[in-house]
Amino acid sequence: MIDKQFFEDLSQQISRLLPQAGAVGEDVRKAVNSALQKGFERLDLVTREDFDGQRRALARAEERIAYLETEMSRLEQMIDGIDEQDSAASN
Repeated sequence: MIDKQFFEDLSQQISRLLPQAGAVGEDVRKAVNSALQKGFERLDLVTREDFDGQRRALARAEERIAYLETEMSRLEQMIDGIDEQDSAASN
């Protein structure tokens, strides 16, 4: 999970470490920023925004599964009750 501001901060820190003069420093910062973004893209990382969205979707899915499991148990109990009534009536 990489925050977009992370790239900017990291590239600024790296470019401060390099000797720089005027526009050359800005070019170095842009090159470092670009290289960092490409490197992190290859790592198949997601942004915090995307991660949080997926986490919310997963939480909704888990809630829905819990509800469906409860509903399924209730229906199974109803079926068992009907089966027991049928068995008692046929004896």
